[in-house]
Amino acid sequence: MKIYNKLSTSLILNKASSYAVEKSSSNTFKLMLNAGKKIAKHICSNYKKRKTLIICGIGGNGGDGFVTANELLNKNWEIDIVIIGNKSNIKGDSLKALNKLKIIPRKFEDINLNEIELFVDALFGLGLSRNINKKTSQILSIIDKHKAPIVAIDIPSGVDSNSGEILGYAAYCELVITFTTLKYGHILLPGYKKYKKIKIENIGITKSTLEKISPKININNKNYWLKDIKWPKMNDHKYSRGYSLIVGGPKNMTGAARLAAKAAQRSGSGIVCVASEKDAEQIYYISLISQIVKSYKNLKEFKDITEDKRINSILIGPGLSENNNSILKVKSILKTNKSVILDAGAISCFKGKLHILKKIILDKEVVITPHEGELKAIMPQLNGNCIDKALKASSELKCIVVLKGATTVIASPNNKALVNFAGAKWLASAGTGDVLAGIICGLLSNKMEKFQASAFGVWLHSEIGKYLGPALTAEDIPRNINIVYKKLLKTYI
Repeated sequence: MKIYNKLSTSLILNKASSYAVEKSSSNTFKLMLNAGKKIAKHICSNYKKRKTLIICGIGGNGGDGFVTANELLNKNWEIDIVIIGNKSNIKGDSLKALNKLKIIPRKFEDINLNEIELFVDALFGLGLSRNINKKTSQILSIIDKHKAPIVAIDIPSGVDSNSGEILGYAAYCELVITFTTLKYGHILLPGYKKYKKIKIENIGITKSTLEKISPKININNKNYWLKDIKWPKMNDHKYSRGYSLIVGGPKNMTGAARLAAKAAQRSGSGIVCVASEKDAEQIYYISLISQIVKSYKNLKEFKDITEDKRINSILIGPGLSENNNSILKVKSILKTNKSVILDAGAISCFKGKLHILKKIILDKEVVITPHEGELKAIMPQLNGNCIDKALKASSELKCIVVLKGATTVIASPNNKALVNFAGAKWLASAGTGDVLAGIICGLLSNKMEKFQASAFGVWLHSEIGKYLGPALTAEDIPRNINIVYKKLLKTYI
């Protein structure tokens, strides 16, 4: 199980922003000295004195390793150090640190590994951008198989700090010590699986410097939405608590909408209605108890249902067919000027028709909740990691994008995003996405702002998944929403 130290910040930076932050300092060598001191401090706090091998690269990460070596030597640790790469290519701050090194580096093959009780990985850090060579991969493989624990500086070597991808080989680290903020590679798979604990240290970067950084990416947590939850008041009634409309799928695809309807009601909506095609109404009538069912025969009757002034939020997509009729329904709903969630079929039906989608959602209160496949279907030009894709999609579509996956990203057109990582793996089950869309719909019906509602909905969905654990089904999630709500209420009070 992943263990986290208490994080000093929820901010997450990509590689470019990380470098920009460091370069903003008037004394980058001082930052390196501070980093080495903090690393040594944590090593001493977590481990007793032991024979330690520090493996350094020729860049900034190696410089941090040189300073760390000196700091540990000052504390009477037994240290060996090796440099991987051409020593003559060490420059700048790293060269300064090397020149101050109190011991002579040795060759890796000359080290008696049987004596080593701790490894410090100071090879590549954030700078790695291509696959590491065979020789370095072999060294990482050797220390990975060794019984001694590994402490990594910044990020496990071999992990791409922008994407989380493994560039050749990456050893599993017991502890990662990084600086200022988390990086993309810490939270994105498979890099996320390459360490047990992480600690963020401030080495002298000011708060004002971080405030200038764009985009603003943060970990999704209570600080961003807890105060915005619309808890019931004593004088509330079902309509004041919010009215959600769920557009049901056809006769052979009713399950998704039923799941969403139950989730919308459980998440806070006072009243939930399912708009059903005429031939499917009996299925909805029989299977739904506390939800309303209204059926329609044609698009005009559909419009009449959606234009009810009491409705606050509308979800369309779960179980929806990917055809022109669905596009007409989406267009009709968006003309109501209510809060709208587009999910599943309501997204995929715009494959090859992105220009139409962009036009009809412009200046509307819209949240879209695609998984990677659905987003790719309508925006195949997007590339990069899931954070970048969500931000680009949100900017282009001018709406909130909830990009679902092992790491779920909630992105806003104003270049900010919240990241829900290390979610419940048990949620990889049919229907759970429909439940999430229903939860967000219920929160929007409470007149919660759409970015906060989306972020809270994703967090709530994930927490229930963690609570339920193995063998959960989508049907289990709505029934257990109240458990997480009760815990939150204690926090709120």
